[in-house]
Amino acid sequence: MKKIKLIYSLMVAIFIATSCTDFVEPAIPYNGFETGTYLKTITAPASINFFDLANSPFKVLLECHAIDKINNVKNVDVYVNHRRGNTVTKEVLLTNIDGSAFTTTSDSKWPRGTINVPIATTLSKLGFSNTNLRGGDFIEYRLVLTTLDGKTFSNNNMSSNINDPYYASPFFYRVAVVCPSALAGTYDYTTTDITGSVADGANPAACGTGVSGKVTLTATSTAGEYSVSDGTFGQYACAWNDNPATGSIRFTDACGKIGMKGSDQYGLAYSLKYISNTATELKFKWQNNFGDSGITTLKRSSGSWPTGLN
Repeated sequence: MKKIKLIYSLMVAIFIATSCTDFVEPAIPYNGFETGTYLKTITAPASINFFDLANSPFKVLLECHAIDKINNVKNVDVYVNHRRGNTVTKEVLLTNIDGSAFTTTSDSKWPRGTINVPIATTLSKLGFSNTNLRGGDFIEYRLVLTTLDGKTFSNNNMSSNINDPYYASPFFYRVAVVCPSALAGTYDYTTTDITGSVADGANPAACGTGVSGKVTLTATSTAGEYSVSDGTFGQYACAWNDNPATGSIRFTDACGKIGMKGSDQYGLAYSLKYISNTATELKFKWQNNFGDSGITTLKRSSGSWPTGLN
């Protein structure tokens, strides 16, 4: 009986002793951990507008994330290269951003800094001029962060999750050179110098010195391509007494270079040759592979045709 009481007393004592301890520090060597720093992308760089290069800088707003929310940035080196398809130029140093550019603001508890480099500076470092760029090219920017304790971080030594949306820290930005196209609309047309295969039944003489009307270019899901409400701009009506040419004809704008492609409801293929462009009038010669052709002028009633069309 005494043994039972003794065992019970020991169990109670152990329970009381352990219940008085709220937390036992685990044996984890916190002081032995190394910490890193990353630059979170708050505002990503915009695409480079081929038609407005002067207003297409590399501009990115970054946020320094380090232990205790300190500014741990000594400097940020920005490297750059040019890519066209599989052809990539050698990477060169573009600029160096001092850590003092990162400051705490009312917008965030983390230090923030902006990198803003004009496109002219980028092209100069690459040994390029404006004429070297094409739509579809890429300018690739890579950041190398050096922290106050001498560590360096970039896209070649970061863990994969740092690029996740939460961290948004790729240290690398591939910026596209784009050619915005805005040719959709309804325009007045005049078509002259009309031809057609008389041997096959066309009567281009019925078109006289020319025909006029309205045509609508409608944007498709493919950037820079527009469906055309009348691919012969009145020629089918006057020379063939037929409905407008439709089908899959597309009026195209490839970084300012206009063209036509696709075929009409009869399977005839179309092409176009640019002639001239003023603020209100765009002139070109179109043709198909059945002998139909004409010189068409599209006239805007408002706004201006892009000056870069050719």
